[in-house]
Amino acid sequence: KAVIKLSMRKQIKFNNGHLKVLQISDLQDNRFTCVDTLRFMEAAVKSIKPDLIVFTGDQLDVVDLWGKGEKCRKNVEKAINRLFSVFESFNIPFVLTFGNHDRETGLPNDEQAKIYAKMKNCICFDDVNDGRPDAATFNVPILSSDGSRTAINIYVVDTGTKINGVYGGVRKEQLEWLDKTSREVNADSIVFQHIPVDEIYELLEKVPKGTKGAEPAYGNRKGEFYKRRDDIKFMGAYGETPAALPRECGEFEQLKKQGDVFAVYCGHDHYDSFIGTVDGIDLGYCPGAGYNTYGIRQREVRVFEFDENDVKNYKTYTVSYGDVCDKPLAEPVKTYIFSIAPCCTPQLPMFAVKVFSLLALIAVLFVLLAKIIGSKIVIGILSAMLAVAVIYFGGAIIYNTVTRKKLIERYQNERGN
Repeated sequence: KAVIKLSMRKQIKFNNGHLKVLQISDLQDNRFTCVDTLRFMEAAVKSIKPDLIVFTGDQLDVVDLWGKGEKCRKNVEKAINRLFSVFESFNIPFVLTFGNHDRETGLPNDEQAKIYAKMKNCICFDDVNDGRPDAATFNVPILSSDGSRTAINIYVVDTGTKINGVYGGVRKEQLEWLDKTSREVNADSIVFQHIPVDEIYELLEKVPKGTKGAEPAYGNRKGEFYKRRDDIKFMGAYGETPAALPRECGEFEQLKKQGDVFAVYCGHDHYDSFIGTVDGIDLGYCPGAGYNTYGIRQREVRVFEFDENDVKNYKTYTVSYGDVCDKPLAEPVKTYIFSIAPCCTPQLPMFAVKVFSLLALIAVLFVLLAKIIGSKIVIGILSAMLAVAVIYFGGAIIYNTVTRKKLIERYQNERGN
């Protein structure tokens, strides 16, 4: 098998026959960098000790006032530098692609790539004119321990953004590049990208509304419900239906045609961590890792362990905040709200019904309480509750602002040490 070297600042090799890759997805941070995200990332990297980190998109969230023009660029650059200060504090190389939200910030992906390229540990944007179809679609050949061959090849694919209500798409130029690169590298390969291929639905079963374990779909499957299939090998959690690529883009068919790809791992759907096999290719998820967006309460990252003599027989598992971090969450209330928040439009009506029902119940209880103990006492209770809430949230804002500043300063001081 040929040894292919790209113009990256570091050539990665297996270490005594082993390689550990950490996948991080959907940090979805903003200018107010989340303390819980920083703590989780620091603890995860220290505990896992990966040889390579792969970010599979949505490093930033569109839900922010990024501004326009030069203001947008400065705000995005500041957010990236603050968020990635934790990763720059280690001497571990990383690569990344973009998700739909990165592009929606208003700063083009190629401009964001220039920001990441300045980081000492980012090895994927040194030369974006090396034949790749776009800045964030490339491959990383990993050499065997002795450097004699490419033991595994990593494809990283930019799956685009949301257009006319449809999530992403892989372009013809990308498919042609995949085909060409597969013949040049000629090694067993794994794909990392943000949005899953539509074929991931073959791991699910369409069922009637109300079926136990079923989740609502959207897009061109709006009104349909799906649950995990029981007749196939299936591991991990299913918490939301895939917001997948259009099948007609042809990516999965291209990967099957190449014959070198044994797995495709994505992010995008924060509540999912399941894995299954379709036509001999593993399709799997890394759940959301960031605390400034919706997700499971114990956010997770995914770890891969490869043996250079049998990379297809890999080991993978997720690691949660609680597995590696013993500090309590800095923003537990916000995290709880995000953990019960709807992930898609079809879930909004039922979520709204639950919220309004709860508020109505609380209102009725206070009305009854006013009749029993008097309205003045109830108003006093409500005023006290409001004061406690103001003190709590005000204190949380101050605590997070001060802690964020200290953490980022420490990471910046540790950079390169």
